[in-house]
Amino acid sequence: MAKFFLKKDGNSHGPTHSQVVGIIWISIILLLFAALLIFLPRHNSDDVKTDTVASADSIFLSQKEDSFYADRRHRHTSSYAKEQRQVPHHDEKPADTTVYLSYRQSAPLHRQRLSVELNSADTLTLQLLHGIGSKRAQRIVEYRERLGGYHNLEQLLEVYSIDAELLADISSHLTVDTTVIHKMDINSLSLKQLLRHPYIEYYQARDIVRLREKGVTIHSLDDLRAVPSMNDTTLSRLIPYLAF
Repeated sequence: MAKFFLKKDGNSHGPTHSQVVGIIWISIILLLFAALLIFLPRHNSDDVKTDTVASADSIFLSQKEDSFYADRRHRHTSSYAKEQRQVPHHDEKPADTTVYLSYRQSAPLHRQRLSVELNSADTLTLQLLHGIGSKRAQRIVEYRERLGGYHNLEQLLEVYSIDAELLADISSHLTVDTTVIHKMDINSLSLKQLLRHPYIEYYQARDIVRLREKGVTIHSLDDLRAVPSMNDTTLSRLIPYLAF
């Protein structure tokens, strides 16, 4: 290559080899510098834009979070104030049983004064008793309808899921009005109606109907003892529910 730039007489005819190499390096450096000038402003602009968007998103999320917790505090305060207005006085009967259900958990002194009549209470009233939920209350009412009314508190032990411990816990809050018990006319009820009562088994109901079909009118417990399948245990349980 040196021969190409030299005259035949050995004198130089243009830039030397070192000059050409220097020009090439200078060109490369200039190109790199130009590229940096083009790239850096764009990169910095993107960073500024990204930081601006991130800052705006952060401000928006912060405002949204503050709004959420402010609304939550407002609803909590409003709900608490509403409950305070609806809580009944200890000596007043609650107008809204649902509200009183939540109130009873924080008013043990009021629960000590609670008195529920077993033969007239509805399911909501029964739920005021500690340990009695909606299902147990429904079972108590359904069994009461089958019996014709409760004669004593111990009959609650015949209701599914009620044990002696629970009965002992609620018995001081219960009363029983036996005057409202619905009695059975043993001389007119059909086989199906007799079987509805939980104390009468199928064979006993069948024998009562057969005895009546023979023209026998049942006037007393002694007449019922004539029923072959009847026993003293069943009779003693049926006494409060019989009408002759």
